[in-house]
Amino acid sequence: MSKAPVIGIDLGTTNSVVAVADQSGARVLSGDDGQLIPSVVSFHPSGDILVGVPAKERRLLDAQNTVYSVKRLIGRPYTSYEVQQAQKRFAFELSEGPSGGVLVTARGETYTLSEISAFVLRHVRKVAESALGEECEQAVVTVPANFNELQRSATKAAGRVAGLDVLRILNEPTAAALAYGYHKSSNERIAVYDLGGGTFDITILQLAGDVFEVLATAGDTFLGGDDVDTAIADRMAAQFLEQHRYDLRQDRQAYERLRAAGEWAKVQLSNKPQVKLCVEELAYGDGGVALDLDFALTREQLEHMCQPLVARSFDVCEDAMKAAGLRPTQLDNVILVGGSTRIPLLQRMVAEYFGRKPLVDIDPDLVVAQGAALQARALAEPARRAALGKVALKKMVQPSTGSHPKISEDTFEDEITNVGERPPLPPPPVARAARKATLPGQAPPPPPIQLAKAQDSADADDGLIDTPTRRREEPLEREPTRVAGAADPLDFQPTRMADASGLLMQIGGGHSEAPPHELEDDASGLMTELGDDAFGEEDETKEGPPAPLPPLEITSSAPATLRAALDENVETVTGAIAVPELTDSPLLLDVTPLSLGVETVDGYCEHIIRKNSAIPAGQTKMFTTARDRQESVVVRICQGEDRHVSGNQLLGEVVLDGLRPAARGKVQIAVRFMIDADGTLQVKAQDVGTGQQQQISIKLIGELPDDQIEHLRQRHEAKLGA
Repeated sequence: MSKAPVIGIDLGTTNSVVAVADQSGARVLSGDDGQLIPSVVSFHPSGDILVGVPAKERRLLDAQNTVYSVKRLIGRPYTSYEVQQAQKRFAFELSEGPSGGVLVTARGETYTLSEISAFVLRHVRKVAESALGEECEQAVVTVPANFNELQRSATKAAGRVAGLDVLRILNEPTAAALAYGYHKSSNERIAVYDLGGGTFDITILQLAGDVFEVLATAGDTFLGGDDVDTAIADRMAAQFLEQHRYDLRQDRQAYERLRAAGEWAKVQLSNKPQVKLCVEELAYGDGGVALDLDFALTREQLEHMCQPLVARSFDVCEDAMKAAGLRPTQLDNVILVGGSTRIPLLQRMVAEYFGRKPLVDIDPDLVVAQGAALQARALAEPARRAALGKVALKKMVQPSTGSHPKISEDTFEDEITNVGERPPLPPPPVARAARKATLPGQAPPPPPIQLAKAQDSADADDGLIDTPTRRREEPLEREPTRVAGAADPLDFQPTRMADASGLLMQIGGGHSEAPPHELEDDASGLMTELGDDAFGEEDETKEGPPAPLPPLEITSSAPATLRAALDENVETVTGAIAVPELTDSPLLLDVTPLSLGVETVDGYCEHIIRKNSAIPAGQTKMFTTARDRQESVVVRICQGEDRHVSGNQLLGEVVLDGLRPAARGKVQIAVRFMIDADGTLQVKAQDVGTGQQQQISIKLIGELPDDQIEHLRQRHEAKLGA
């Protein structure tokens, strides 16, 4: 690994920031644009590609060829509601790409949104290299905590196109908390309220020394300061329409000037009671007379427009507080992140909701990049990185309680630390209570929870480990979350038979009240019925095109011998973390913001990994073939909380190929879904009958293949003269 510094990048909707950390802390790097680099890309008629302040200025002159706020759209399918709404507002042209993603057209050429973000990242990288005087090839990049798999994948692709090795995708609120708590050795619960230009996140964390544990997170990836700018622009357009009978919303270039003016007015009203402005030559009247707009706005009027938008954020806060099992008044501090949190109304509403004034001595525009830089430094040195991996490994492992096959520690560590050259994964919740220091008035943490032995009854343990219960004052009632307890990707845990069978019977209809002893036989008979009818397959003897690959079926059992554990001699640490040689290296324990599920019969969603499960997280489901001699199975994957797939974000498909030919239902495949420390999905599969792993390909909507990423990188270098 290069000895060059690893930089931390806050890739924002409105502005981006880059920072670097050393023993004294993190510092933000500045270029010609200053510390805040506008996340704007403009394609000049001369062929030059402008990024930053020059591009932002071009937005007022050539909005059709100037691209901004793509963070709101990155990783979204073109057919999504958010993209369709944005297309009505943005001056630049959006179209659908061959893989279902979004393309931008400028000067006759098309660009993916990852490529647009890569222009910004490459510019940010040059700012860092100029400030540091050496090349920067590795980075930690932040994203909103509520980003789904498509959005995280697209952000990683942007880094690769920009020539950056992205060591980790870090959630923005977690980065902010890291900067806030670095070297404080504090013991407190905090909320990070993050409202930026395009997205909103709320994250509840427990800080205990150098351990930063996320308790819950929630967000809205289409709520931010851009909405305030649009509201002001609409008010200005309405006034112009009343005065001159001309709707500026139908003139994209003129409307962009109104949005820019609205953003300026919003910023000014954070410090002034009212503003007046004049936008000249917005249109031309009879005889070519220029039509100007004289506009005045008071802070009270702005707050009236902002109030519904800010109120939306507290609906999201309620979800996070419920998931954390806390009330707003039980937090010790509230940190504001994002430039939009400078709005006085927002600060008052936050103080009212949480029952305390938020901290205002932290720069909301810079703190995320500083936290990313601190995490980057922890990953910069191979020795430090390897040691962190060993620490994380020992915290993840619990001794098995039965006689199971053993997997060597070396093999397991390989699996954890070397997947895609990612940094070591932090420990899952199995040892979280052991790591967390006891708060005043709290009982000592419970001992680590261990795997229970499998039982033969319908209520047999399903192989999952409960998240340790955190004792809190006046906890809110909520359904306990269950997450996978073992980190080994091939440590398959059988799904509880009664649950799986009951689900299939209920969906199939007519058998939901079958007694438990009939479930196994009914489920087996239902397999045939689902394969022919519910999946909409034609009879194979009929003429016509070949039937498509059938959806999945979930079986109700798996051999207990697949439940593997580490060697019992591996040390299990049950006390607080003590790693003197790594005192500068924080330990981040994050959660997955959205539930991961698969499509079952009739468009239902079977949730596999639940929202706010500690990551890395994993869960196994059993799949089987639906017709004789079937050699492939297609699994449609989605993220979201809805019971139906249509109400969630469809991510793509997992294709299981090379299945051994056999009668339907005879081939059982244990498929392990894992979310790593970056919040990125990985999938592994194993044929239960043969023990052989199956070939798997994950086809994400809008995903860029490796060869296309390389092509885009070369195009970037050619266009920018890199």
